Amino acid sequence: MHHRIIAIALLTGSLLASHTLSAADSGQAPAIAFSSKFRNVDYLFTEHAERAAMDDGANYEIAIREVGWDLISAVGRACSSIHNIEGIFIDRIYFKERHALVVLGVLADLEFLPFNTEEAIATPALQALLDAFTREHITITQLADAKGVELSMSK
Repeated sequence: MHHRIIAIALLTGSLLASHTLSAADSGQAPAIAFSSKFRNVDYLFTEHAERAAMDDGANYEIAIREVGWDLISAVGRACSSIHNIEGIFIDRIYFKERHALVVLGVLADLEFLPFNTEEAIATPALQALLDAFTREHITITQLADAKGVELSMSK
């Protein structure tokens, strides 16, 4: 257990030190600006998430509170139900007109897995997570630029 915590800390440190890269373009984990823990899952927010929140007239704390506990909790329950999902990379928090998170990928077994619904079927951890999102009534929308998916509560 201690080795796993140390490995996550080292991976997070290397992610913080890395240059910002598009996960979809490079296959590498994006740079992390800050993180929070919900339901034993690390919510890893990219630098873009903070800049976008400021562009929307808020900061990270306000954006995450305003997106809604229902969504945050449902994503946490889904991720924590999959034994090897340690973190989720969030690139955008929509909290004004709609309540959604843009997710680039997940940290599974200390490896970054880009979140592309077309490729998820080939990855057991991502397929299991897609199923968990469905159980939690989370709608998954593939973004046009294919750099991630948008998660929102089903209506």
